[in-house]
Amino acid sequence: MKVVKLDNDIYKKAEKLSKTQGVKVNALISEALNRGLEVVSEKTVLELYTGRRITLQKAAEMLSTDIWDMIERLKKTDIHIDYSRDELVEDLK
Repeated sequence: MKVVKLDNDIYKKAEKLSKTQGVKVNALISEALNRGLEVVSEKTVLELYTGRRITLQKAAEMLSTDIWDMIERLKKTDIHIDYSRDELVEDLK
């Protein structure tokens, strides 16, 4: 376990929310950080994909999902799916 310092304002918000939800503050903060990191990770992967720095398959792998879920994520964010024949060949290797 690692120790992380938080601003008092953030801790107070977490404390208030934890009481509302009936959970421990540490559990709430851990869950919030985990969800936030997932969002940041997805945003980074989507930026790499739209910049054509990774393939669709690689984006799916980086987000620990399958290619079909990745396609759905792209649709939800209105990102054009640009999948060439060369990328398909590379992904099938």
